[in-house]
Amino acid sequence: MLTTIVPALLALICGAVLTTQIGSNTLLGKSLNNPYIPAAVNMVTGLVFTVLLLLIVHKPTPSVEQLRAAPWWTWLAGGFLGTAYLTGNILLAPKLGAGALVGLVVTGQLLFAVLADNYGWVGFEPHHATIWRGLGCALMMGGVLLIAKY
Repeated sequence: MLTTIVPALLALICGAVLTTQIGSNTLLGKSLNNPYIPAAVNMVTGLVFTVLLLLIVHKPTPSVEQLRAAPWWTWLAGGFLGTAYLTGNILLAPKLGAGALVGLVVTGQLLFAVLADNYGWVGFEPHHATIWRGLGCALMMGGVLLIAKY
């Protein structure tokens, strides 16, 4: 049981970190009167800390064969989608507020995750959508509606 509780708690902490990131990026955008600079600052800062993490963790570097085996689009998708996500959050946070924005983002993630699992998209092993997963999505959407409205 501990093997699932600890990762679940860490995932909750990651959720709090993402909400804090949205708030700090939005505040930086307001301070600079430019909502696009925080996304660039975020990516540059992320690059620096990721390089430090790579140096500290030090796993063997991938071989040339491994580098070539990765689908071409995976080299671009993370950066492009990350920039779209960051910039979208910075632009939408002042309009929606933290609760509604994060609720909608998480709901969008959940809905796409269920579809990606069902169809095996973007490298996920197929995990079929069931009535229970559909009900979970519907309950999530209902919860977000309550948060956004009240």
